[in-house]
Amino acid sequence: MKARLSATTLKRLEALEQQRGQNRPAAMFPRLVQVDEWGALASQMQWILKTNVVKDEAPDYGDLPKLELVASR
Repeated sequence: MKARLSATTLKRLEALEQQRGQNRPAAMFPRLVQVDEWGALASQMQWILKTNVVKDEAPDYGDLPKLELVASR
């Protein structure tokens, strides 16, 4: 007895096969920065954290740059 697949299942299978050829990133990692740039940012963040601990408030990093994620290759 042969198993029959529905038209919806066949469409899903075809879509999956077409996606298989696309190159997708496996993971996202922070962009590597120079040690001096990293140190300057870390010292600013530590200063903000220290002042907010004294005030007993949550730290607000405001306009400090955020981590930039890049795809792995």
